Amino acid sequence: MKIPYVLIKKIHLYACLSTVAVLVMFIVTSYLMIHHNSFDHEMAKVEKTEGVNEIPTTPHEWRAFENQYQIKGRLTREGVNQDGESFREYASAAGSTRATFKSETNKVVFAINLKSKADALIGIHRQRGYSGAWQYTLYALLLDLVAVSLITFAITGVIMWFKLLKNSKTAWAIFVSGFIYFFLTIILLLYW
Repeated sequence: MKIPYVLIKKIHLYACLSTVAVLVMFIVTSYLMIHHNSFDHEMAKVEKTEGVNEIPTTPHEWRAFENQYQIKGRLTREGVNQDGESFREYASAAGSTRATFKSETNKVVFAINLKSKADALIGIHRQRGYSGAWQYTLYALLLDLVAVSLITFAITGVIMWFKLLKNSKTAWAIFVSGFIYFFLTIILLLYW
């Protein structure tokens, strides 16, 4: 079955349009990462102690605890430190929170690190995975949809290119140079 050329053009256009906003976000955050020294990276640190009756144990109790103390982000690590105290660490693009439970005193110590605006934006660039609250799942799903759109954009672009420019030496040179650039970058990053 042959797909009409007009339909390929429409798919190509819609795949491109669906990726623009995310690509602009990645361009801005990549700029912040490349020009790292041009921006403030001072982190605000806050520590506070609160009283607790007992350490939560069930997922429902943990959610209530996170809501009560307004903990932002998703759980990234939990365990027991060298003093035998339980802890949980949460992280978001804007910062992190470590809750350490002092069982002898029925207190929890919150160590909160708030990133600068530039580092918070870079944190958005580096978000990954489906774990955590619904916002993280939605963000990961949208990134997957953008990836499918970019692949569709590339495939339909190559199909259109073969239809229009299959005999153009300039088009072939640009096409091949893209692959050469990609493989050289990978080789240089891995072995240089």
